[in-house]
Amino acid sequence: MKTFFRIPMIVIALTVLVPDLFAQVEIKGAGSTSATVTFLTKNSNSDTSLLVRDDGRIGIGTSSPTTKLDVNGLVYARNGIQFPDGTIQLSGFTGTTMIPRVFTVAASGANFTTITAAINACSSPTPTNQFQVWVLPGVYVETVNCKKYVHLKGCGKYSTTINGTVNGADSCVIEDFYITKGVVCNGTSPTILHNIITNQSTDLKDGIKVYNGGDPWIKENEITDCKGWGITIVGFGTDPWVISNKILRNIGGGIRCEHSSPTISNNIIDHNSNFGIYMIGAIGSPTEPTIDDNVIGHTDYSTSGIGIYMIGYAEPRIIANDIYLNSCGIAIYESTQPSIIGNNINYNNQAGIRCFSHGASKRVVITGNHIHSSAHQGTSMIAGIWVGGCNPIISFNNITQNDNSKPPTLPDIDYSSCVLPITNFPTINANVYDIINRSGAGNAQGNFNTNSNGLVIGP
Repeated sequence: MKTFFRIPMIVIALTVLVPDLFAQVEIKGAGSTSATVTFLTKNSNSDTSLLVRDDGRIGIGTSSPTTKLDVNGLVYARNGIQFPDGTIQLSGFTGTTMIPRVFTVAASGANFTTITAAINACSSPTPTNQFQVWVLPGVYVETVNCKKYVHLKGCGKYSTTINGTVNGADSCVIEDFYITKGVVCNGTSPTILHNIITNQSTDLKDGIKVYNGGDPWIKENEITDCKGWGITIVGFGTDPWVISNKILRNIGGGIRCEHSSPTISNNIIDHNSNFGIYMIGAIGSPTEPTIDDNVIGHTDYSTSGIGIYMIGYAEPRIIANDIYLNSCGIAIYESTQPSIIGNNINYNNQAGIRCFSHGASKRVVITGNHIHSSAHQGTSMIAGIWVGGCNPIISFNNITQNDNSKPPTLPDIDYSSCVLPITNFPTINANVYDIINRSGAGNAQGNFNTNSNGLVIGP
């Protein structure tokens, strides 16, 4: 009897190009299912090293791959791993951070149909067990209560809408939404990033309200058209960072600081009613914000709007802002003691700075500012700098061209309302100004002032 062995056919197509000697090798299997094999290599113990099945699954170190690529061992990706959304992971779990577990939300076809259900599914989040709730485009009518270590992310502030209030939590992120009823941080410190936030409730609520010691990051949002304030910050120890936002057209005003000390930096605060920034403090609970590099303008330009207003134990640092086209640029009232340094305060409709800081324990400092083109609206307290019965230190400023070339002549500095004793008069030193309106014979102290032509002028 003769015995025949059938040897599977291997088709090899070899193409040789001369002179570069390029080659192409094609190995064709005998089927198309998991039962047939296109390519197989084994080690000396006959263990599978590499298996390519006809159904397209590849096993490395395994003869029964369960996915398109099944590796029995460690995988090393030299240049990271790219996901379908285009993001690339360059590092994995380090012991302190990890890739969040992701739940999706959409009207259909996602893990959940509501944001609340997805957040509730984030079980026991911690710094090493973080979650992301990814909300697909649509309108979600619900109040959202955030959870610590859960990143809440929309698909863009023009496509994913939360028609409700969002209540922040510590160490969470609220990102890329259109939020219609504001964000509330009651003693919490989330990161609020890249959202459009409004609040047109009939009870005049704010776009973002932070109180009871919350310290959130509020960055690169558009906070617009609220019937209350754009941002309200209330309470001693409530010190958020308000960075690079657009705060526009809010009826209550732009930012309200009450007994709090936020950092307000690089924002556009424009076309708000009443106040761009409002500050109020009290004995034992002062307001001490840092306000720098903002653009504050168009605050009720033709009526009585004020770019920056302060009263009652406020001690802000106001540095390098552009304050323009308000009715009054900066208004300083009782018991306040700001430092106003290096600002451009121009084209305000009544006064650049109005100082009426009776009762302050420290003197107001106004130094290094450029103040020009104050207009002639109103009948009193109009000047480049107007001082009423207090003793600010006014030094190294350029305060010129506030007469606006229209009669009556508008002074660059006016302290005509000051009366004796001498402690109720400003110190005016090393400024450039042209027109000054003094009290009587003048009791202000100072030296080294000149007019715009370089001639010495007394305070």
